Amino acid sequence: MDERLISLLSMAATLTLVAVVFFFISLLLPKPEGKTENLRNFHCAHPPSLINKEFKCEAFYPLISSLITQPLVLFFIYAIMAFGVDDLPYQMFNHYIADVPIVVQVLLGLLVIDISIWIRHGFVHKYLWSFHAVHHSAEEISWMTTTRLHPLDQFVMSVMDFVVLYVIGFSAEGMTLALLIKNWNNMFVHSNIVLDYPKPWKYIFVSPNMHRWHHAKEKEAHDKNFCVVFAFVDYIMGTYYVPDNALPKAYGSDIPELDDIAHKTILSELWLPFKTMGRTTQIDDGAQAKAQIAGE
Repeated sequence: MDERLISLLSMAATLTLVAVVFFFISLLLPKPEGKTENLRNFHCAHPPSLINKEFKCEAFYPLISSLITQPLVLFFIYAIMAFGVDDLPYQMFNHYIADVPIVVQVLLGLLVIDISIWIRHGFVHKYLWSFHAVHHSAEEISWMTTTRLHPLDQFVMSVMDFVVLYVIGFSAEGMTLALLIKNWNNMFVHSNIVLDYPKPWKYIFVSPNMHRWHHAKEKEAHDKNFCVVFAFVDYIMGTYYVPDNALPKAYGSDIPELDDIAHKTILSELWLPFKTMGRTTQIDDGAQAKAQIAGE
């Protein structure tokens, strides 16, 4: 077997093992009581549980993605490839990147992917908020929240990722490994672990605390922290918000029916975005959503 492939598989297996270890740690860490809750690193933000109150909705999204969204994305991408990409440049820098060390390829791949995430994440926050709000409606953030994406939201973001990676990406082992690292880190920053990196690292890498502020109800945090790997991309673009020694007081979308985990079902969660399509951004006043729903 090719040595580069063996190296790639070994790194992937190591990352998978680390992710599994962190998952089980997140189920064992106690949640401290009192005021220390927002000050101490490496504890659970919510009481650890394999099945939390979000499970009744979140458990369905991997199945919806596998059976519906991903096949539609692949079909649409195939149509684009067949009929609409003649004028698009293809992996413009692949010629320069293919022979550089694998570590450099991975870092460049992660940067390209994170820039793509910043672009499409900001897009859905501004123009498809009612659908992306499904992801933000989780009251308890956990690794399962990673897959909590409305099919239309996931479809749009996947197609935008494809276009960016088609134009800027590169077909090398480094990009494959970079995608794997991004996926695992995305699950990690959504995990039930409270962890803020010390300076200057908190300005370089996305921590679980940084992404918790992305899901916060506090208006200061709305439309912030779009990336999932490199915090400096958000910092440069002016979308970085991570207060020191603090966690959000609450999480949610500020769309009342979507945030009502006690009464909604997976079917109502999939349908509600179509009722609130007029609301385009998280910054909109919550009263607007209430008035819109009441007028239905």
